[in-house]
Amino acid sequence: MLCAGVAGLPQTPAAGGPSAKYNLGGIALIDSRTHATLHSVPFQQWTADGGVATRNPFKMTADGSHLTMRVAPDNGGDGTDTEILTYEATVTPAR
Repeated sequence: MLCAGVAGLPQTPAAGGPSAKYNLGGIALIDSRTHATLHSVPFQQWTADGGVATRNPFKMTADGSHLTMRVAPDNGGDGTDTEILTYEATVTPAR
């Protein structure tokens, strides 16, 4: 199972201390039987308003070695500010 989300990470004292949070997006591959994380990667992309791109719905598709990820992060406004962002990558299978 492929999942995406956001982690709120504490800051250093110079950046506001532990009460200040830095939001980091990420993608994880989860074993659906054991719920163990098989792989995870940070996803450092943001919306025009500075929000984390992976904080709401996403869809990942694969066509051969080409991956396309579409996200629809809600920027927290009145519902008219959701933008659909597209990210693409070409990957080489691990050997």
